Amino acid sequence: MASWVGAERKSRSLKELDVGDLYDQLESMAAYLKELTSGFGKTTSRQFGRARDVVADTAHDAEATMKDNLAASLILAVVSA
Repeated sequence: MASWVGAERKSRSLKELDVGDLYDQLESMAAYLKELTSGFGKTTSRQFGRARDVVADTAHDAEATMKDNLAASLILAVVSA
């Protein structure tokens, strides 16, 4: 249970707050978060594009290897089934 003295202290500290300063700080934080999320989005988009390219290249390489070694691919498919 909160004491009356503690509540009164909090009340006084709230009265001493400068609303304009508080608003400026909140605005600054919002701008920072917007910049941070924008940078994060750009970075993840680039990395996702790179990862997609690597996966596509690997899949094409695997397909080409299977076509080049058709007999071995068929044997592996039969054995693993």
